[in-house]
This record gives sequence, structure tokens and C-alpha cells, in this order.
Amino acid sequence: MKIRFATVFLAAFLLVGTVAARAQSADSTRTAEGRANQLTERMKTELSLTEEQYPKVQAINLRHAQKNEAIFQGTGARFAKFRSLKSSQKDKSKEMKSVLTSDQYKKYEQMMEEMKNKARQQYQSRGQSAG
Repeated sequence: MKIRFATVFLAAFLLVGTVAARAQSADSTRTAEGRANQLTERMKTELSLTEEQYPKVQAINLRHAQKNEAIFQGTGARFAKFRSLKSSQKDKSKEMKSVLTSDQYKKYEQMMEEMKNKARQQYQSRGQSAG
């Protein structure tokens, strides 16, 4: 149960932190703004965002990156943080659904699932090398 919770918690962190592993050395991903920008640029390419969608998606990503950063820096218990992050991700998905076309939203969901799976794999490989 602890491993599953930790895996989900880490996956949630990487979901909100975007693709930090790809650009760990870049200073721009160390801030909520940098992570939001990086994710928005990836979405622009992979989802073919229109000029009208781009600023809306950017605003959603920034708002949730800032919210999630505050959750992580908070003093609450891990499970409470996890629940807050999960709720934030649900809210973000609802907002994205209202901005993206149905095809784009399907691709967005796939992107988020891939990020979650990558986080899970990284967590498992870290656990194997530590133990």
C-alpha cells in the first residue's frame, strides 16, 4: 500500500511538474512559470494548439503549476497533499476539456498518462537501485 501511494504521489508530482526529468539542468523548469511554459510549448506542438487556444492553455497551466507548487511547499501531511494534487489535476482537466477540441483532449489525456507512467517507472527504478 505504501509503495502504491508513493508511486501515485510521485506520478502526481511529475504530472504537475511536467517533464522536469528531460530538462533538470535548465533553470526555467525550477519555477512554476518555467514548468507551465515548457508544458504549454509541448502541448502547442503535440496538440497543434491554435493561436486562440495557446494563451488559454498557458493560463491554465500556469495557474495549476502555481497552485501545485504551493501544495508541495505546504506543511500538510503527504496524503492531504496527494488529495489536493489529485483534485487540482481533475480541475485542470475540466478546464482543458473546455478549451481543447475532442481530438486534442484525447491526445492531452494520453500525454498525461504517459507522464504518469514515466514517473512510475522512474520511481520504481530509483527504489530498485536504492535497495
